[in-house]
Amino acid sequence: MNKKIGLSVALACLFFSDAAMAEKIGFINDPELAQKSTALQGLQMQREKLAAVLKVDIEKEAKSILEQKQKLEKESAELSKTELGKRLDEIDKAEQDLKMRAQEAAAEMQKNFIEAAVSFKEKAINPVVAELAKEKEFDAILNAANAFYIQEGLDITEEAIKRINKKMPKIELKKVSLSKAKTDKKSKKSK
Repeated sequence: MNKKIGLSVALACLFFSDAAMAEKIGFINDPELAQKSTALQGLQMQREKLAAVLKVDIEKEAKSILEQKQKLEKESAELSKTELGKRLDEIDKAEQDLKMRAQEAAAEMQKNFIEAAVSFKEKAINPVVAELAKEKEFDAILNAANAFYIQEGLDITEEAIKRINKKMPKIELKKVSLSKAKTDKKSKKSK
């Protein structure tokens, strides 16, 4: 009985190893694809520009709050404790509001970036990879960056990059601003 089981297992292993050897696998270097994709590079540049604009806006509002504090320090001797406390509370509230809006804007920018990247993958990368797999009769396409050895002709990175850049040369990142976050906050309070 054990001989029959052993023989069956050996035949099954032989069958599956032959089937595995018959598979044809292609490779795409994912980091290279990301680096040479015009859409992904443009998306990254848009994010950097947007971050720089947000930084300037934050610094501008922070400077205004600092000026209010300095003005209050000069006027503090002339104000009643009640008035001084009220104005300090207003400044603290403005600081907290700025911090919250800055965090919301940064989170929204990151969310928009991820959504754009996922959309790019779904609308450009996946269809091109599927098309190449069908054309080249690949059973699978794996990340070349993780392979130790790739037989010549199985790395289709350059062809994938050309087709992806043609299919979707750019992708737009939704804009985010501090003033939008401020408007959104006010509209949420009124609901």
